[in-house]
Order: sequence, then C-alpha cells, then structure tokens
Amino acid sequence: MFHPSYNCQRITRDLDITGRVDDPLWQHAAIAELTEPTTGEPHALGTTARMLYNDRYLYLGFHCQDDYIQATLTAHDAEVWTEGCCEAFLCPSDKMRQYYEINVNPLNTVFDTFILNGRENMSSPWTCTSLIDYTCDGLITRVHVDGEIGVVGGVTGWTAEYAIPFTALIGADHLVPEPGDRWRMNLCRIGSAPAQEDMRYYAWATIGAVNFHTPWQFGTLCFGGTIA
Repeated sequence: MFHPSYNCQRITRDLDITGRVDDPLWQHAAIAELTEPTTGEPHALGTTARMLYNDRYLYLGFHCQDDYIQATLTAHDAEVWTEGCCEAFLCPSDKMRQYYEINVNPLNTVFDTFILNGRENMSSPWTCTSLIDYTCDGLITRVHVDGEIGVVGGVTGWTAEYAIPFTALIGADHLVPEPGDRWRMNLCRIGSAPAQEDMRYYAWATIGAVNFHTPWQFGTLCFGGTIA
C-alpha cells in the first residue's frame, strides 16, 4: 500500500476554534482527502482534513459532506463509531504498536484512548488493548452541523475541529515538535446511515480493509516550518 505524507505547517498564534474550520489561517493548510479505506477510491460524499500546529497545539479540521447524520451519544468515551464520527490515530513515537485514538461525533462527544496493538498483520486476531482511562487533558473540540440530525436528506454535511495539546501526546523526543520531526498517523471517518450495514468508511491512508487499527498502514505527519 502507498503510505501518504502530510506537511503540517507551523503558525504563530492559536486558532479560533468555532467548529466551522473558518479561521483564515486554515487557508495555509494542505488538504488531505479521505477515501474508501479498502481501495482508495473517492466517495460521492467526500471528506477532507487539514492540519496546523503551534507551540501548544496540534490542530485538526474535518469537512464532511453528508446527507444523513445519526448522533445520539453524549457521554464522554461513548462508542461514537457505532453512529458516525471523525477519528484521528496519532503515533508520536516510532513505536507503531502504541498510538492515540481521538474521535469526535456531530454532537461534539469525544472518545479518547491509548492503544496497545499486538496485531502482526491484517489477518492476525484482534489483540488490541484500549487504555480507556486515558484522557487527552486540555483537548478542545468544536463541531458545526449544516442541517438537521436524524433526518434523511436533512443535512449537507458537518465540520469538526480539534486543538490537541502536545502535553497530552507523550512519545516523541520533542514534546513540542520541531521542523523536520515526523510522526505516524491516519485520519479516518465513519459516515452514518439509516441502516447500519450502509455506513460509509473513509481513511486518509488506504488500509486495504475496513479496519482502522492497522498501524503498519499509517501515513506520515511531517512538521514543517513557520508560515504565519
């Protein structure tokens, strides 16, 4: 599989996190397209992501086209992937079996955990341990839904923003990344549908299966220089 890379630019101020991904500095961020995880083919209803960073936060913004959103879960660490969410898999260290998972649903419900993944390959049995007691302290998330949740054809999409404190992402030699530093990551999304079997799955790094816990398929997050 092709392993993509994303060049994440450094900014000199905090972003205005509104859930709409509308701070002008987002225009400096490269666009990452999320596609069908098995084949890499585009979806009719697309999903894109952007990333930036400063000396405090890793910023992530999702744009999700949609025609239906199912979202009822509001408790922290609820199983938001059962209805639909945006997902970030982040590995600051070079230990690919250890990574963070931070998910947000259209109600701004957060699921965050640290994963110990003992799988050897795609056909290996499920040997992942989720350290659910992990909390991404200081995380800021906001969402915006264009339309009405729970109505078929009632939405045109939704957006989500994360501000992830570097102090909550332990693993790299530099707590705050320096230009030239590299992490491994994947960005994913689950799109809800009235019937569970019709749910849509998206990934930035093509996986070859509908299974996001495949760290050997993660792409590379490259931290760049200052732009604004």
